[in-house]
Amino acid sequence: MNITEFTHALAERLPGWQPSTSAVPMAGDQAGGRMWDSGPLPYTAYEAGAQRTVLTHHWGLQLYVMPRPHRPGQYLVLPMLPANTSHRHVQGIRAPRGIAVPDDPVRAAAALHRRLLLAYRLAAPTPIRRSSPGHLQVHVTLDAHQRPRIRSGYLGANAELLAHGGFLLDPVTGECHLPDDLSPEQIRSHLIISLQRLRHQNFHITLHSSDGTRTHPPLPRTATYRGQRR
Repeated sequence: MNITEFTHALAERLPGWQPSTSAVPMAGDQAGGRMWDSGPLPYTAYEAGAQRTVLTHHWGLQLYVMPRPHRPGQYLVLPMLPANTSHRHVQGIRAPRGIAVPDDPVRAAAALHRRLLLAYRLAAPTPIRRSSPGHLQVHVTLDAHQRPRIRSGYLGANAELLAHGGFLLDPVTGECHLPDDLSPEQIRSHLIISLQRLRHQNFHITLHSSDGTRTHPPLPRTATYRGQRR
């Protein structure tokens, strides 16, 4: 079972987690710099030609999945920094430990539930909260092609974008973004809908573009929306 097949089979046994669509060569992979804990991996060690995949949870959590060097039949599953955070946001927090798992998805999922996932979920809210750009703030930056990059220090905002808005979490930057294959019209539609939903959940939106910065206050709550988790 190759790493992409393994990650997809593993995700089927981990509710709330989604696999990346394809594997990425580890050579030159900048996402490695976002590992929170490298577990049993010597920090610079990987075998020539090795590839990695990523599992993403809608809270803004990610797991870096790679072959364990010199241990055929094993993978490493390593927690990454939560969305919108950097290493300075996790200072003083005990990191959840990355672990080695067998290449059997059933046994690997059981090991993750037992040894990693709970610790990761308990540790993540504090650095996410530390990274908040302001009370109930969501910052959206539009590039020259009007493609958004979104950051927020709230689990609820991450969940809205990742679970309901069609956004992805960039393992290199920790920012939410839309898939590259969407048309400009689809991007605009996804963005408008997601930002309206966030404003109904009491979030303040700050939009940065080449035209300047604009702010959009919350909209009146409706019965559909509930309180936020941080």
